[in-house]
Amino acid sequence: MSLSSTELSNRRQRLRQLLDKIEKQAFSCAYPDPLVQGVASEVYRRCGKKNCKCTDEANRHGPYRIIQVYENKKQRQVALKAKQQHLWQQAKNYQTQINTFLALKKSCAELFDEVENILKKRTLKWSEASCQQKK
Repeated sequence: MSLSSTELSNRRQRLRQLLDKIEKQAFSCAYPDPLVQGVASEVYRRCGKKNCKCTDEANRHGPYRIIQVYENKKQRQVALKAKQQHLWQQAKNYQTQINTFLALKKSCAELFDEVENILKKRTLKWSEASCQQKK
C-alpha cells in the first residue's frame, strides 16, 4: 500500500493543523498564575427564620461564592469570605485549565492516530516488498 501525493499532502496538512492546535492548548496551560483545586460556584441559601423572605424559593439569600473541594475522598463546600474572593477566581481558572488539559490530551490522541494511520498506509507486507524488488 502507498499514499498518493495528494493524499499525503492532505495528511500533512492535517498533521500541521493538529500540531498548531496542540501548541496553542499547551501554551494556554503554561501560565504562572496560582490555581486552587476545586469547583467554584455560586449558591443561594435559606437562613431558617420562619418569617424571612427566603422561605420563598425565588427569594433566597445570596449569591454566596463557594468552592467545592475533595479532601480525604470526601467532598465539602468552603464558603468564601469577602476578602477571599480571589480564591474563587483561582478555582474558576483551575477548571478552565483542566478543560484545556483534557482537550490537549484529546488532540494528542488524534495526532497519534493520524500518524499511525499514515504509517499503516505506507507499510508493505514482506511478500509485497519482495515482489516489488524482483520487477
